[in-house]
Amino acid sequence: MRGTLPPPGPAWGGSVMGTSLMATLMVTSGYPAVAWVFAVLGALIFLVLLGGFLVYRSPRFRQDLMAPWAMWFIGTMALGTAWTKLTGAEWCILLGFWVGAPLCVVAYVNQLRRFSGVPNFAWGLPLVGPIMASNTAGTISALTGSRWYAVLGIVFMAMSVLAAYPVFARVYVAALRGEADISGPSAATTWIPLGVVGQSTSAIALLFGARAEILVGSALVALAVPMMLFAMWHFYPAVARWVDYSPAWWASTFPTGAIGVGGYTLAQAWGIDWMNAVATMLPALLVLHWGLCAARFVSWRCGH
Repeated sequence: MRGTLPPPGPAWGGSVMGTSLMATLMVTSGYPAVAWVFAVLGALIFLVLLGGFLVYRSPRFRQDLMAPWAMWFIGTMALGTAWTKLTGAEWCILLGFWVGAPLCVVAYVNQLRRFSGVPNFAWGLPLVGPIMASNTAGTISALTGSRWYAVLGIVFMAMSVLAAYPVFARVYVAALRGEADISGPSAATTWIPLGVVGQSTSAIALLFGARAEILVGSALVALAVPMMLFAMWHFYPAVARWVDYSPAWWASTFPTGAIGVGGYTLAQAWGIDWMNAVATMLPALLVLHWGLCAARFVSWRCGH
């Protein structure tokens, strides 16, 4: 029933994340007209969710509910970045950063206090927030020439890497033992770890340059290959079964976009034709997953 889904609010922050990255992807791919559509749609979704939270006050800002709040905060930064890349207005990315980044740190610290329930990949969402802040800070540094944002970016990167990778490793072990929650719509959360890998690769490029990206980013992208196969193995059968609709579906969008961006920047750093060809196909995953999530939403609406 419709009442089983969370009301509009931070629980649906993944839709802002994925839609905003779609706008950024369209800009970098040379489709500004399409980018405008997704940027406006992302802003409208953000406003609807904000209004929904003001009305329903759900979810509560509790320690065991940091994952949905982290998606909301990450989405805020992603939306600001998309609008700056589309319009050139620096205040958009600055506003998104100074609202989203401090709140990501709050969610990060709260999450590290305790991990509730059975192992699940959503545990890592609040730990991914700082790597998004790192990317955003690196982008701002490149735009403004401010070294302070580069320093902030390095700090945020360290925070995320030191916490997210061990936690995701713990969940992978649990998943291989059959102890993790990745059934039904939660199968989409198997994409979440790719978000930190992709964001790490692009953050390294922004903060340390192409040489560092080639050294570290290549290892990260190699690590991403079995992670992608694992996610595909669990997510696509769930899609084929058209499992119940929930916010978890949108967990498949932003990470695929992040690994696409990371793969693209790494291919540019290497300057190898075949890598460029492969990298141009990676963002197609974001388009595919966004379309699947949108279609599942439409089918849910039509069924009610």
